[in-house]
Formats: sequence, C-alpha cells, structure tokens
Amino acid sequence: MKKLWILAILGMSALAFADLIIPADQPICRLYGMLQTLGTIAGVLVAAYAGFVLASSHEIEARNSSKMLIAGVVIGLIIIWIAPLVVKNLVGATDVCGW
Repeated sequence: MKKLWILAILGMSALAFADLIIPADQPICRLYGMLQTLGTIAGVLVAAYAGFVLASSHEIEARNSSKMLIAGVVIGLIIIWIAPLVVKNLVGATDVCGW
C-alpha cells in the first residue's frame, strides 16, 4: 500500500511540473492548468477512496458519508473544468487559456 502512495505522489508531481501546452507569456493560464491538473488528480484519488469505503462498509453512516464525498468530488471537478468556458462567455473573449 505504501508503494502505491509513493507512485501516486510521484505521478502527481510529474504531471504538475510537466510542460503544459499553454504559452509561457500567459502565467495565469499556466497556473490554472497546474491547479486543474492537481485538482483532477486529487479528486480522482478521493473518489477512489470514497468508492472503496462505499463498497467495503456495512455501516449506513459511512456509506452516506462516502456518497456525499463522491458527490462533492463530482461537483468540484465540474467547476474546475467548466470555469474557463464560463469566463470566456462572461467576458466575451474568443479564447481563454486555449479553450
């Protein structure tokens, strides 16, 4: 189990510091891309944990807590991935961070 966590941390570090497609002259977009990547990885890990607890627990309280955690992850990921489109439509721009 410890090896799995080490691999997960190394994978997150590699993705966070990987060269993004965003041009270097747009530091806010680069920062948003890194936050989006880290948020997505963290969300997937939390959803996997909640799914494991949901599948292995027999207590109603733990199962309901896991369901709420999964719902929170889904809502958070939707917000993270839809934010550039919302900004693009609100500002009326033709391009926001490559979207």
